[in-house]
Amino acid sequence: MDPLISVRDIRKNFGKVEALKGVSLDVAEGEKVVVIGPSGSGKSVLIRCINALERPDSGDIVVDGMDLMARKVDTRKLANEVAMVFQGYNLYPHKTVLENVTFAPEKVLKVPKAQAEEAAVAYLERVGLSSKLDKYPDQLSGGQQQRVAIARALNMHPKIMLLDEPTSALDPEMVNEVLDVIKSLAETNMTIVMVTHEMGLARDAADRVVFMENGLVVDQGTPGYIFGETDNARIRAFLSKIL
Repeated sequence: MDPLISVRDIRKNFGKVEALKGVSLDVAEGEKVVVIGPSGSGKSVLIRCINALERPDSGDIVVDGMDLMARKVDTRKLANEVAMVFQGYNLYPHKTVLENVTFAPEKVLKVPKAQAEEAAVAYLERVGLSSKLDKYPDQLSGGQQQRVAIARALNMHPKIMLLDEPTSALDPEMVNEVLDVIKSLAETNMTIVMVTHEMGLARDAADRVVFMENGLVVDQGTPGYIFGETDNARIRAFLSKIL
């Protein structure tokens, strides 16, 4: 079977900074891939390219049959297939929790309001926020806001979920509540690509762990391989500092 996500030799420069230096990555349908590595290694740029938020300077990206390097990309179809959770929640401050979770399905997918709200309530219950429907983002903790962001992404019924450092903006005591939600997602058949510094999450939730550094994929394999068996000195040094 063809991979659901196919990245081939993509390169991306920001001025004189080479963010990606020829990255290739395949992700199968239903696979959970976690990308780790030091800051500035190109992890977030890679995930933003998969969602067409950044356009590589060269290479090829195909997501569920869509050529993201084509002259014209069907962004509406891409939004139907791929949802993204960012570091900083990106909630609408003037909308309630329920309105935040229903806005995109109504506007992008043209889902009827009642249907979007019914699904939103179910997803908010799933992330433990059914009592916060009428609250505004500034009335929530950081962990709660990120859980709203996850519910919002789920309400787009995506084939692919991208998560870019979903816990990096949280206070330490709020991290676990978000990690628990992400671990529950990893038990579904959804395809997930996630960038994180949470090594426990990578070990527990990933089918495959990808280690990046200096704009390149250095090594990849099962969590058991990356965290225990690899003889790559750079990966061992990186992990020794954070585990």
